[in-house]
Amino acid sequence: MVTFLETFPFPFQTPAGQELWRTLAGLVPVPLDATALAEKFDVDPLDLPVNLTPRQLWYVILQKTAARGTTTDLVKDLLAQNPRNRKAPFLKALIDNERVVVSPEPVSGFDPAVTAPEALLFTDDLTMAVGRIPNLITTLQRLLKLAPAVCLLRVENAFGGFTGTGFRIGSDLVLTNHHVLFPENTKAETVQVDFGFDVGVDGTSLSVISLAGDTKTMLGDQTDDWAVLRVADMKPDISVIDIAYAAVPKEGERAFIVQHPDGQQKRLGFVRNMITAVTDQSVQYLTDTQPGSSGAPVFNAEGRLIALHHRGGTPTQHTGKAPLTKNQGVRISRVVAGLSAQNVKI
Repeated sequence: MVTFLETFPFPFQTPAGQELWRTLAGLVPVPLDATALAEKFDVDPLDLPVNLTPRQLWYVILQKTAARGTTTDLVKDLLAQNPRNRKAPFLKALIDNERVVVSPEPVSGFDPAVTAPEALLFTDDLTMAVGRIPNLITTLQRLLKLAPAVCLLRVENAFGGFTGTGFRIGSDLVLTNHHVLFPENTKAETVQVDFGFDVGVDGTSLSVISLAGDTKTMLGDQTDDWAVLRVADMKPDISVIDIAYAAVPKEGERAFIVQHPDGQQKRLGFVRNMITAVTDQSVQYLTDTQPGSSGAPVFNAEGRLIALHHRGGTPTQHTGKAPLTKNQGVRISRVVAGLSAQNVKI
């Protein structure tokens, strides 16, 4: 029986194939390192084109390892080098030819390259002026009150299992991305909505409230990548994020994202988080995300909603810096207009 990693040609069209492709570009984004690793598994460096992005280069490498039957060995080597990485369970499941749960985020999307001016906004200095601490504390306190509204979504359809992020916007309504509730453009058959998948102040896991989403109520817009579904029995103490109180995003401001990256417990992206571009449809920012963060709320420093996160960029190399990424969300004004157009009652 041929295992997934032994498949030739490499199955880029599958969710697991896209997730591995994205994972490799993230784990080994430097072209020289990727080329050296590929060489260990019978890929001639002279057969690899130059001046490719990390994702483009790994596309070629996976094509070649699949043809040589060495993809499994390459993945085993990467797992041995990264045993504690958040993607280690995913890599091990592929090696063992087990079922995997992945992010439904499309591999293709907006231009993910970090420009030279944007690269200047990244800094390795994670300190801050002491006088700014009160402002940061105020922002974090606002986000702490809103964070319980954010939930992990566990989605199943004919293509397999997927994870994403969502958040409560009404008494029984949860907002997320279209591609989260319709993975591979196919409607979800089941959606589990987990609130409280988080840790307490002592680091121990909290009790999770797991509710079933009503898939018959799902609707959305593929172009603007939003979707909603009804969820019964949400408790009154689960906070609600007011989309009517949304703010206009501005370049140079900060973007804070409460998310479930890779289906993990709740995380907050709040450093190196500058907004770099704003259009009528989208907001781009340097705030860190991962696959699985799709559908997360993006806030400004006042704790007001500005965007619905939906795409992650790929690493970009700039001289003197580690590979950098930027990410993108849909302007919440687009989502509000879409909800109104489809007569969704919040």
